[in-house]
Amino acid sequence: MIIYNFRAYKKILLILCFCSYRVLAADCEDVNGNTKIFSTSCTDLDITGDSSNVTINSGVTIDETGGGSSTAIGLSDTTNTTITNNGTISTSQKWALRNNGTSTITNLTNNGTISAGSTSTIRNIGSITTLTNTGTISATGDSAIVNNAAGTIGTITNSGTISANRYGLKNVGTITTLSNSGTISADSNYAITNTGSIGTFTNTGTLTPTGATAISNQGSITTFNNSQGKSGSNPVTSIKSLPTNYNVIVNSTSDYGQIEFSSISGNTSLNFGIHSTSTLAESTTYSSVLSGLSSSNIASGTSGTYVSGSSRKDWTLTNSSGSLWDLVVGAEQDITPDTNTSVTSSVKPNVILGINNLTSVTEVNFANMNTYDCDLFGKKNICLSLGGRYTSINTPKTETNSTVLVGGYKLSDTLRVGAFYHSNFSHKTPASFTLSDKTPMTGGLIVWNQNPNHLGYQLKLANAQQQKNATLVREVVGTSEEGKGQTVIEAKSYVTELQYGYQYSDDTVLRPYFAARSAVIKQDAYTETGNSSPLSFNEIKDKSTTVLLGLKFNTTLGIKLSLKGSLGIEHDIEHSIDKLAPTGISGLSTVSLTDSFNKTRPVVSLGFDYALKPNHRLSAVLQYQELPYQSKTESNAYLYYTIGF
Repeated sequence: MIIYNFRAYKKILLILCFCSYRVLAADCEDVNGNTKIFSTSCTDLDITGDSSNVTINSGVTIDETGGGSSTAIGLSDTTNTTITNNGTISTSQKWALRNNGTSTITNLTNNGTISAGSTSTIRNIGSITTLTNTGTISATGDSAIVNNAAGTIGTITNSGTISANRYGLKNVGTITTLSNSGTISADSNYAITNTGSIGTFTNTGTLTPTGATAISNQGSITTFNNSQGKSGSNPVTSIKSLPTNYNVIVNSTSDYGQIEFSSISGNTSLNFGIHSTSTLAESTTYSSVLSGLSSSNIASGTSGTYVSGSSRKDWTLTNSSGSLWDLVVGAEQDITPDTNTSVTSSVKPNVILGINNLTSVTEVNFANMNTYDCDLFGKKNICLSLGGRYTSINTPKTETNSTVLVGGYKLSDTLRVGAFYHSNFSHKTPASFTLSDKTPMTGGLIVWNQNPNHLGYQLKLANAQQQKNATLVREVVGTSEEGKGQTVIEAKSYVTELQYGYQYSDDTVLRPYFAARSAVIKQDAYTETGNSSPLSFNEIKDKSTTVLLGLKFNTTLGIKLSLKGSLGIEHDIEHSIDKLAPTGISGLSTVSLTDSFNKTRPVVSLGFDYALKPNHRLSAVLQYQELPYQSKTESNAYLYYTIGF
């Protein structure tokens, strides 16, 4: 009787335990393209569809079905998936999270625990854009994270712990960026084993192999930045293929990266450098930054210059003994004086050259440049002109070749309108200054004449505008760096001209004129790129109000040929320009751009018109003028063909 009751109680107890397990660990509600927050524990989560967003709350566990034979979370046919784990994802054997080849995870964030038994914790065969770990990813078996041959991971950022028995991270596929500020460890083999490709690997944390080596690289690592070493007396150990680029990170004289290479095969040479976040002490030797390399293993980087702010330090990589290499840093040099000189000698002339170059916009519809006008009309009152223009600025030599299209329409015998399109198809500039059109030069005009034959008074209103892309190079002076920046230069002008035409002789018409122009040339602010201490430059705005007084003439030389020209003086009655104010290094000076500014400038032109047949005319104009800055001059030639319709 007692035995029978014991057996009955045992059966009841087993049934209660089984029921209790099913209550505590019911099947998860699958997610298919929807948002789901898990606040209670469950088993076997499947994710499919587009834009699924899954959050596992703290204290919640998602595990596998069947005591370890399946996956806790499985993904298939997904796109744009987001998974945030604040709780626990676990399996006793295979995979805690498996991303199939047909699936894409946009963001996988672990703030809790993801663990597995005999196989791998996270297995990726598909695509993961960003994997962020601030918690723990661990496996008692093979690997904590496996990126298979077909797998791609954009960025892995680890500030927590990634650990396993054999490999903390096993990469067979492609990882673009790997950043470790936490711990990646393995008990028996390698913290990281790579037979695929890793783009940039930055280690500011710890790679801890209990059994053997931190990194086994049989694939490729393009750039490895490392600060692990001296401070903790735990240098990174690496075997087989060398990274293409190795940059040491120096935090202090006792805290800097060290690496020991051995059993080198595959890629047998690297480029050595110092990471841009480093802090170097002057006149200091950082011992054993590299170990296990001969000079033939170092393709480049045995010497260089490190610039931070206004400080420059020259350094060398010195073979101290055997296969050990020390980083030897020289005395500190202040680059501020030479940088000031480079701004004055390189940037200032380039800014002035850009402003002078865009005087073509401000001059194009001025009184002396009536060539961007179309006044030959046929029965339909339409005028069309097509031409080419060559412009040259002296010292330094700058050349521009352009095509020009001008159109006009006669509204009445005394009123007409016009517009032009000017496109530069080539710029020849100094090596330190390049230009290209961002937009063509365009403009319009309206002209009133007192008489249909254009004698007497004429009033013209016109405008022009253009934007150009500019690349400015700050050249090296002494200890300064080369700097390169890109910006946009824009010019706008508005012109009013009044002239009076009278018959001086049977063959000659004279036209004294007076014109006024308001113009703005603006260079956008920009910051240099590609150097250690880039300078930033402010917006430069050049404003002017200018008057011009002169005389035009037109002389008939024959039935078809006439000679034309102009002589004038332009004078800026108001002018202002911002100072060049570089920043980025303390102690830099502002630079005035008004040195040798020329307020009064002569302008002359000479050309011809040749009537090929009725309403068809071939014309050419040569022009010479002084420019506002640094006694520069501009010469240009314009050849164009006009048809009246």
